[in-house]
Amino acid sequence: MTHNEIFKANCKALKINNPDLAEIIENLKDTDNSCYSEPALAKTNEKVPILKDGKALFSVYNPERDADNFLSGVNLSEKQFIAVSSLANAAHIKKALQYQNIQILVIEKNAESAATLFEHFDFTDLLKNKNFSLCCISELEATFRNLYIPQLYGNFSHKALRPWVQYNQKEEEHIQNILRKCLESISADYSVQAHFAKVWQRNILRNLKTLSAINTNNLEFPITKRAAIIGAGPSLDDGISFLKENRESRYIIATDTAWRILLQNGISADAVVTIDGQNISYRHFIDKFPDSRTLFVADLCSHPAIAEKAQKNGNAVQFFVSNHPLCLFARQYAQEHSQYFPPEIDTTSGTVTVAALDFAVKAGFKEIELFGADFAYTNSKAYAKGSYLDPTFENDSTTINSKETAFNALMFRTPVIRKDKSTVTTEVLNRYASALDNYLNNCHAKLSVYKYSEHKLIPIFESKHSEPEKNVPIFLPKTLYKSFDYADFIVRLLNLLENHDPALTAAILPLAAWCERTGRYKSSSDSIESVFEYAYKMAKK
Repeated sequence: MTHNEIFKANCKALKINNPDLAEIIENLKDTDNSCYSEPALAKTNEKVPILKDGKALFSVYNPERDADNFLSGVNLSEKQFIAVSSLANAAHIKKALQYQNIQILVIEKNAESAATLFEHFDFTDLLKNKNFSLCCISELEATFRNLYIPQLYGNFSHKALRPWVQYNQKEEEHIQNILRKCLESISADYSVQAHFAKVWQRNILRNLKTLSAINTNNLEFPITKRAAIIGAGPSLDDGISFLKENRESRYIIATDTAWRILLQNGISADAVVTIDGQNISYRHFIDKFPDSRTLFVADLCSHPAIAEKAQKNGNAVQFFVSNHPLCLFARQYAQEHSQYFPPEIDTTSGTVTVAALDFAVKAGFKEIELFGADFAYTNSKAYAKGSYLDPTFENDSTTINSKETAFNALMFRTPVIRKDKSTVTTEVLNRYASALDNYLNNCHAKLSVYKYSEHKLIPIFESKHSEPEKNVPIFLPKTLYKSFDYADFIVRLLNLLENHDPALTAAILPLAAWCERTGRYKSSSDSIESVFEYAYKMAKK
């Protein structure tokens, strides 16, 4: 084939998995920014890529040997995800792709460099391979986050051709920084999944069962009032009197930890938001629910006993959905059967305060106040008075290990960062504070937000945006839909799990992380089918 024919064939093949990059390459006017020049012919009559500094990427005497040695030290008999800097002529990659358990992501400097290679080497079979992906540095972060799934692909490694690295030192350093950043984030997510996935799996199924049984009355919110979101930070102690004095003009949305504190001060919240799935989170709600008018707003991943108790007490329950893949699968089922399914609320920050804020925004409130949203330990206090920890630590206190000792141990269990003489924080709390800032800065609603501090309300955010019509309202009338049919859903779920249906693979990935942590599954060698079997046993209980 001519250079033009090879180029067109490669672009056509690339469109299957990366149409955006294929379009960019096709429409390039020149390749001046390419790091490659014309290839050279080796002694073995093979074409070898040449960099613009004249150096060959493989030996011109025996390029095949160099290609074979490229992945030496990588155990190709185990599942691997390998990121490779430089496509070159792909000779160093094709050997690895003979193994079905190997995933390859090749990173090129830019579209111009890929285009130069596309003119001289036939990559069509490679580009059609489901285990192969190609991207440029500019799209590496998004591509890698989308492709690398530790539960499926096991070990990760990064390889680069030495001549390419020497010519593209800054680019290779940038690649390594991007991969490091992504791996840190993926590792953090994986760690959370490894610890909580079994709990989430249990909670989602029990909460879906409750969802199918709750009444379908439509929610209406008094959005002419100000929404007061109540966190459990120490500064809430100063805000209690203000809340009492202005109770009638506020729609009070308590976070789960703050709900009990308000009750201790004679304030019954209009709504309470909970996202934590751990057993300890139920301790916020051990006391009798004094007011059946309180709305319970619960993540499908939250502890199921909370929604079950609220339903039994006669309280309205509004579930919402996070981005757990089993929730997304259940939503797809509901859509296919024209059944009601809860709306989505932002829980990505991991803090219930931001989730409560998102609930208030999506309920339609335009004036919002934050109380107890400290994200810090103030005046040697972890929480406001009246949290569930007060009686817990009091019951366990002794002369030697007092209640104050227990609170100090809680606050200083991780390294602290001093903000001023009376306030310290931690990396986690700083991350929560940043999550609040990020949420507000990215919010498209027309919104005014105030924070109660030092006995007064201080404006902290004023948005001029108008809320897009497509986002209003998210609490659609439930009466437009049939109720969620849990009995039919669980039958379908069990059938897919029993048959190891690939359509359900994404839904069990968090559970796979938990199975690996507990020794039930090894991502580098075992089949994901073992996780299907464990998920089936859990769902059948």
